[in-house]
This record gives sequence, structure tokens and C-alpha cells, in this order.
Amino acid sequence: MTFTGGCFCGALRFQSDLKPVETGYCHCSICRRTTGAPLLAFASFPVESFTYTKGKPSIFKSSSKGQREFCSTCGTQICFREAGLAETVDVNSGAQDELEAVAPDHHIYTSSRVSWLKLDDQLPSYENERKT
Repeated sequence: MTFTGGCFCGALRFQSDLKPVETGYCHCSICRRTTGAPLLAFASFPVESFTYTKGKPSIFKSSSKGQREFCSTCGTQICFREAGLAETVDVNSGAQDELEAVAPDHHIYTSSRVSWLKLDDQLPSYENERKT
């Protein structure tokens, strides 16, 4: 199966020919600030399978841990990529064409979760990173 997606205006398109190795919700403050949302749904694809098929993303180094890749025309954030030799590309689920194919299966950084966000999905939750 090929996973595809892109930005709001269509200037950026991407694909992965491998399925995600992880799917989840991130509650960290950086994801909240870079998306303008109380949490971020993501799917982590192997870096060797992820490619841009149209356009070139702009890059913002959001922390010492890594960078955000986004469309400079419409502002859509596509993904997070760790600094150095990243093994995965964490793609924002909202930028994917088939959201149903990448349902989150856990929560990370719940220690940063906003108090008014009430979730009753019974998914595993981790105060920080998920240790696989």
C-alpha cells in the first residue's frame, strides 16, 4: 500500500511505500505550538520510504531534537524529522490523504497534556516518549 498526502494548497505532495511503524497522539508543547492545536495525531514512516513527490518543503529547526517541514505557500506543517540520522519521519496525520488508514494507537507526552482536554479512548498513554 502507498500512503500519500500533501499540503492545503497542493504545492507539496509526499508518499511512503511502507506502512507506518508507529501512530499516535503527541501532547508536547512544541507540537501544540507548531500546529495551533491541543494535540497532534501523527504516523511515523521509515525515512527510506518517505519522499516528496511534488515541491520542496521549507524547514524550521523547532528544537535541538529536530525540524518541522512545511509548505511556505499555505503554511501546512507536513512532518517532524529528528536531527542527525533519523530512522523515521513523523507525518502529521491531517496532511495525509487517507486518515482512516493511520489511526493513532497511543498517546505520548501526556505529562504536558492540557487539563481541559478530556479523552476517553482507552489507548495506552506515556508521560514522555514511548519506549519500544
